[in-house]
Amino acid sequence: MSDRRKSFLHSLFRQHAGEISAFLRGRWHNEADVADIVQESCLSLSEYQERETVSNPRAFLFQTAANLLVDQHRRRATQERYLEPDLGPESVAGETASPENRWEAQEALEHFCELLEQLPEVRRHAFVLFRIEGLSHREIAARLGISVRSSECHVMQAMQFLARALGPLDP
Repeated sequence: MSDRRKSFLHSLFRQHAGEISAFLRGRWHNEADVADIVQESCLSLSEYQERETVSNPRAFLFQTAANLLVDQHRRRATQERYLEPDLGPESVAGETASPENRWEAQEALEHFCELLEQLPEVRRHAFVLFRIEGLSHREIAARLGISVRSSECHVMQAMQFLARALGPLDP
């Protein structure tokens, strides 16, 4: 990292971290997440290719922090859905499933999650929003800032990748 960039990042953080933290604390309970989001916001501006065109860095930081907070909330909500007792491997494999079947179901779920992590971020988000959260392509496009057609393509490509990676579902 160049000295100029370090200086810009340090100055930006020193000037705005406190008020952005206060803004986020009013909306999110986890202090560690708040600190991470503040740092990510500052880093985003420092890495922004056209940072000289940003006329109001403070507003940019606040908007970035708000967007990251929304992403954090979505991630947490999706994780909580997976952690609900009725959605665990036991319910997929059945209440009377053997320990081996439960283990296999857990392994399959972990493998699926690993495959999701291999997808590009926008494609993964589009897939999760469509298949797990049940949003329409129009809603996905609005949330991710992409076109409806791009949303459709990302979901289709994610499904194709997962189908190839998982192979035939025959037992």
